[in-house]
Amino acid sequence: MVRVNVVSNEAEVKPPKRRGTMRAMRRRLIALPVAFAAALAGCASVVCAPVTIVVADKDERPRLQSEPRGLRTTELGRLKEQRREVIVPEYWVRDREGRWYRVGEAEWRTAEPGQPMALCR
Repeated sequence: MVRVNVVSNEAEVKPPKRRGTMRAMRRRLIALPVAFAAALAGCASVVCAPVTIVVADKDERPRLQSEPRGLRTTELGRLKEQRREVIVPEYWVRDREGRWYRVGEAEWRTAEPGQPMALCR
């Protein structure tokens, strides 16, 4: 049987240098507000700009959409995503100037030709 004793020589171990620590902390303090501002700028494009139109026509258009169904293993042992094609309805209304607006199903159902409708653009 072999016995090994490990003795620490703490006097020879040097403490880590702290020169780069302050720079890293400053970078983090600067990066946090920059990231926060970028996140808010991304949300600014989602803000609603209300528009009122007079409905001239409405249309339901089917669209083919591919959606994930699961994963399967191929003959070679690789994972492959299984997808299926689904028909999804899209709802559109047209104003008197001929512009089409995509709306939700509930809005589309309540839209009547010749009546005003408030939209979020």
